[in-house]
Amino acid sequence: MKEKKFEWRTAISKVEPNKIIIRGYALDKIIGKKSFGEVVYLLWMGKFPTKEEGKMMNAMLVSGCDHSLAAPSADATRFVASSGVPLQASVASGIIALGKYHGGSIEGCAKILQEGIEESERLNKTLSQIANEIVQKHHLQKKRILGFGHPYHKSDPRTKKLLKLAKDLKIYGGHCKLVSEIEQSIKNILNKKIILNVDGAIASIISDMGFPYKYGKGFYIVSRAAGLVAHAIEQEEREKPFKAVPLDQIIYDGPEERSL
Repeated sequence: MKEKKFEWRTAISKVEPNKIIIRGYALDKIIGKKSFGEVVYLLWMGKFPTKEEGKMMNAMLVSGCDHSLAAPSADATRFVASSGVPLQASVASGIIALGKYHGGSIEGCAKILQEGIEESERLNKTLSQIANEIVQKHHLQKKRILGFGHPYHKSDPRTKKLLKLAKDLKIYGGHCKLVSEIEQSIKNILNKKIILNVDGAIASIISDMGFPYKYGKGFYIVSRAAGLVAHAIEQEEREKPFKAVPLDQIIYDGPEERSL
C-alpha cells in the first residue's frame, strides 16, 4: 500500500524559484508601493485595505510600539537580555509576557464588543442598553472590563488620537460607539471614572474594520516587538549584565533557618 503523503496547506503565501506570492500578489511588486500596515492587513484579511484603512492600520501599529520600562514585557526582555542570550530569545520573552493584564486586552475587549453589536442587532437593543448590561454583568461577577483603566494614565493620549483618526477616516462605527457607551455606563452605574485605554480603542476600531476578535493580540505583538528589539539591544550595549532584583529589596517571609 502506498504511504499517504502528509500535506501542509496555506492560502497565505506561495514560494516558487525566484518568486514569492503573498495572498496572490508578487512580493517584489508590493515592495516600495505598500506600507507595512497595509501588508499586515493583506496577510490577515486576504486583501489590501482601502487608503483610509491603511492609514488606520499604520496608526494603530505605531500606537503600541513602546511604553518604556513601565511595561512587564519590556522588563522581561531586559532581564533576559542581561543574561547574555541571543536577541530573539530576549524579544520572545517580552512577547510571552503579554497577557490579560498587559497587552492582551484587545482580543477580549473586541470579543465583548462584537458580541454586543450582534446582540443589539438580533434583539433590537440600543447601544446604551447593551453597554449597561455589559457593565452590570461585569460588576456582579466582580470582573474588570477589558480595555478600560490604566495604572499610569488618567487620560490615555493614544486613545483620543486613534478614535479621532477613526472618525476623520470614516472608520468609526457601531463598535466604537459601543465602547464609548460602555465608558459612560461605567461612570453612570459605578460612579467611577475608569478611562478607555489604548487596548479598548484598538479593539473597537479593528472590530469596525471587520477583523475577527482573535486578531486582537496580533496587533499588540506586531507593534510592541519593535520596541522590545530596541530594549534588548540597549540593555546589551549600555547596561551591566545580570540584571536582578537587589538583595536589599527582597523580603523573605518564610521560616527562619532550621536544623535538620
